Amino acid sequence: MKLFPKLAFSGVFALFLAGAAPAQAQINININSPSWGPAAPAGAQYYYIPDIGGYYDLRGQRYIVYRNNAWTRVTSLNGYNPANFHPVVIDYRGSQPWVLIRDHRAKYPKAMPPGQAKKYYGVHPGKGNGHGKGNGNGKGHGKDKH
Repeated sequence: MKLFPKLAFSGVFALFLAGAAPAQAQINININSPSWGPAAPAGAQYYYIPDIGGYYDLRGQRYIVYRNNAWTRVTSLNGYNPANFHPVVIDYRGSQPWVLIRDHRAKYPKAMPPGQAKKYYGVHPGKGNGHGKGNGNGKGHGKDKH
């Protein structure tokens, strides 16, 4: 007779479980930006790093560089100090950010040593508009006598 109470309890317990809401699981993946890079918005996958002409995979925490005629993922870059990089968060989702390398190189030229930007952009103090446009023979906006 002890079998009947056990069966009855099992039946009530099974009915209770059947009526319970299904369990839900949630997984949050927190992707932190490296200490040397800018804060990346949620969903960002890559930095473009003009200094190396390559990328940094935020999720995989690897650099993506062009070596031996192929894009390669590496954990570190010999001869570079990431603290000196000028990374840019790019809006790309996928596994091959290098398909847009021409766009990224055009939009974000390599960082230049101090003083080199004037040579690159053709800026001459007191001449032209200071944005590399014009021939440098304009009147400018300075107060110096020409």
